Amino acid sequence: MAIATSQLSGQREIPLGAQEVVISSGSSGINGMVVTSRRLLGFSSRALTWTKKDLDVNETVLEREILPTFSLVRTDRHLYGFRGVNGLWLEEALGVREQVTRFHSNDYGAAFITNERLIGFTPLLGGFASKPLDVHERVIGVDNESGLIVVSTTRRTLVFGSRLSGWEEFE
Repeated sequence: MAIATSQLSGQREIPLGAQEVVISSGSSGINGMVVTSRRLLGFSSRALTWTKKDLDVNETVLEREILPTFSLVRTDRHLYGFRGVNGLWLEEALGVREQVTRFHSNDYGAAFITNERLIGFTPLLGGFASKPLDVHERVIGVDNESGLIVVSTTRRTLVFGSRLSGWEEFE
């Protein structure tokens, strides 16, 4: 069993499957997360419920981050975001040759930089926001302050934050 304890609602449990192994767990703010050998389990203390996201066969979890209002999981095939407000899992598939090269986050959102695009996530968006990089465009710097993630490339400046509807671009 995975068990979440809340001062308001007591304990909420979700059963684990036979041979399912817990790899990691943690909580911050309004959400908690358990990574198992087969799935991702998210707990929302606002919705007072567990929700699950099954992993693909042989999908490997590479990184996880639990922040006060959302959580992120990066695997070798997907990016997963968990919104603590309503307990929803969102996902973004990575391309066959796509590799995450950098990851930046703050309490308001996160940005993944890959060899092909920029991918942003905030708990206010309906999903992940993606901006393709040109073939010869290189990232030369990232600033992460005041709730904004600013990515400078050889061609332009892109800004991502929780109050924006996606990536804003400046030439």
